[in-house]
Amino acid sequence: MAYTKLADTLSSHEGKAFITINGQNREIFELSSITAQIEHTVASKRMLGTRMTQHKVVGAEGTGSMTMYFANSQLLEQALTYLKNGTYPPITIQTYNEDLQSTVGRQEVVLGNVIINSVPAASLSDDSDDPITFDTDFTFDTIEGLSSFDLPENYR
Repeated sequence: MAYTKLADTLSSHEGKAFITINGQNREIFELSSITAQIEHTVASKRMLGTRMTQHKVVGAEGTGSMTMYFANSQLLEQALTYLKNGTYPPITIQTYNEDLQSTVGRQEVVLGNVIINSVPAASLSDDSDDPITFDTDFTFDTIEGLSSFDLPENYR
């Protein structure tokens, strides 16, 4: 009998993310968390002769969110470049999940034409001794799957 093994679930700590801005690639060391998803645009219509509304996927949008430690000025520099020159650099984010305890392997995706919605310019507070973090949403226009998870070993 097949069942989900705890060892095949993925730890959210096991993986990495990389960012490419203007052709320069680096690990996003200041990343605390990231999620990205594809949201389908769904048309609905009740056709003649039917009583049920039917649905069809007619498009999609890439959205995401991330929490970052306030420890790098690169995104602020890109925002300032946009404000001064009107140009926004091409940004790509590549992430992978891979927990070596799991038998599902690795999933790796590349998000293209990423636009980061908000970038902090300054942050001070006397309310906490915790590291400074900020949350931001982002959009992406392309996605490429470099590798996909396998079925767990006991389901194969």
